[in-house]
Amino acid sequence: MTANPAEFHGTPSVSRPSAAAAPDDTHRLVAYTKPILKMFPPTSERAAKVTMLTVYALMVIAIIFIVLREFGAFS
Repeated sequence: MTANPAEFHGTPSVSRPSAAAAPDDTHRLVAYTKPILKMFPPTSERAAKVTMLTVYALMVIAIIFIVLREFGAFS
């Protein structure tokens, strides 16, 4: 589906401009366009990798700690 700026989508309260509108009318209908927002900053991929590696490292440390405690290393 392509966006046509001449059509008003998602604005039910806005009426179409009429041809008989006065030229000195101060209100103009402008099609609403959403600004393009970047969801993630450019460094977010690197931050996600560092976070996941940290989580994996903590999981490995926890597993090693559990195994050593089961075999009586901390008794």
